[in-house]
Amino acid sequence: MHPPRTHTSRTRDIALYGALAALTLLLTFALRYPSLLEPRWYGDEGIFAAIAQNMRDGRTLYSQAWDNKPPLIFFTYAAIQSLFGTGVFPLHMVTTVAVMLTQGAVIALAFAVFGAPRAVVAGAIFAMIMGTPVIEANLAMTETYMILPASLAALVFVLAQRRAEEQRGALYVLAGLLLGVAAGYKQVAVFDGAAIGLMIWYTHERPWRAIAPLAAGFALPQLALAGLFFADGAFAGYWYAVVGSLGLYAGLSPENPAIRFGGYLPALLVVAWMTRRKGRGEAIGIESFPLLWLGFAVAGSVSSSFAFPHYLQQAAPALALTLATPARVEAEQRGQVMLAAAALAVTAIVSYQFAPAYHQRRQIDPVSYYRAFIDHRRGNTSDLEYAYYFDGKTATVRDVVSILKRDDAGTSVYVWGEVPWIYAAGGFANPTRYYTSFLGDVVPGAKAEIIRDLSAHPPVYIVVSDGAYATFDELTGFLRGRYTVLHEQGDWRIYRLSTATGAIQPLSADPQHPS
Repeated sequence: MHPPRTHTSRTRDIALYGALAALTLLLTFALRYPSLLEPRWYGDEGIFAAIAQNMRDGRTLYSQAWDNKPPLIFFTYAAIQSLFGTGVFPLHMVTTVAVMLTQGAVIALAFAVFGAPRAVVAGAIFAMIMGTPVIEANLAMTETYMILPASLAALVFVLAQRRAEEQRGALYVLAGLLLGVAAGYKQVAVFDGAAIGLMIWYTHERPWRAIAPLAAGFALPQLALAGLFFADGAFAGYWYAVVGSLGLYAGLSPENPAIRFGGYLPALLVVAWMTRRKGRGEAIGIESFPLLWLGFAVAGSVSSSFAFPHYLQQAAPALALTLATPARVEAEQRGQVMLAAAALAVTAIVSYQFAPAYHQRRQIDPVSYYRAFIDHRRGNTSDLEYAYYFDGKTATVRDVVSILKRDDAGTSVYVWGEVPWIYAAGGFANPTRYYTSFLGDVVPGAKAEIIRDLSAHPPVYIVVSDGAYATFDELTGFLRGRYTVLHEQGDWRIYRLSTATGAIQPLSADPQHPS
């Protein structure tokens, strides 16, 4: 028989587990440290940075600067640029802080549900998932920021269960508000909200008394953002970005109905398991929530068929909690089979959708990633070689910005290609709403709008890359007679407005046949 634990021993245990939890936070920072010193290489980060640059120049989001993402990622980038500059170091440092705050929420969740030892385990698992580049967690993506308010919402929901029913309303509103903020980063946060709503349904005698304030809280940020862009005259662009373009992306992705169903299968199996338990009169405790959350987070992660590993970040908090869950969450054999099938479905769908990326991208191989960083820090590889480890576009951005700065004929630039980092790296202004050739080609009417914008406000420079997503014949016609070839290198060319005067002698007056 064990002697009763004293207050001193409990205090000692709390201090021990608190120190271990703090070590998992330090592990996250250590694993993410190389990301602070990465070059400007990832295209989506470049798009967000370019739009933030234009916002800081006074242009209105969606009406004068546009991308098919919800608005909060652009406001976040603009705030980081205003406070700390446009480099990768401050961007990834703030992102690392956001990831560590998310980890803190996961640790607190695990502590509230399973106790201190499991909280440390959850923190360590989260560190390995979101500290390494395996799911592109080293980047500053919409998902990276979305999971912080989503995890805080889950934490607030769990803490609300400890209150008397009449004291929970404000906490449910707060949880909904946080979910609304998460959706302001990426729409798929609604899957996290669905998991919380279903957990309420399973565990509350009068679920609508909790779901109603949750939904009201969720609606508040959406109404605020819609009102903001309506007042700015940008509501149509905002609505198309967050709703209308979803169909466009779905049409571009490699769709397979069986795979789409497979993405939702884990959530459906967990729902069936919980429904079966409730039907048998078994109590459903809060310890079942991580499994439900994981099923819906996976569904959100694979709701698009594109093979971008950063989509999986949505599932990171729930996965860390689930892996830290005590093994005996289900004693009955049929329930165990259902949960095992859900686990197999997760493994199969994730492997099928994202395996191609792991064959094509060496940057997400953690061994290769950290080896390249160490070699560079030791001086075994040059800055240029390190840049090319990530992407050759890094060198393109560096060279284009250097030439434009040296020529110094103006600061307005239009880029047709997949090198949006040029704008933030050089502090240049874009006279159009669209940045990359991908959006310019796939968004209906975009090319005509680009030409209208360029005609109304001709930029001093136009950069054209042969590595663009698609050709732009109308742009070639626009260049003729207006621009001269300033510089040609590799697969890209810089054109300068013929009436502009710079420090570099142009190569040719014919944009199709440079000398």
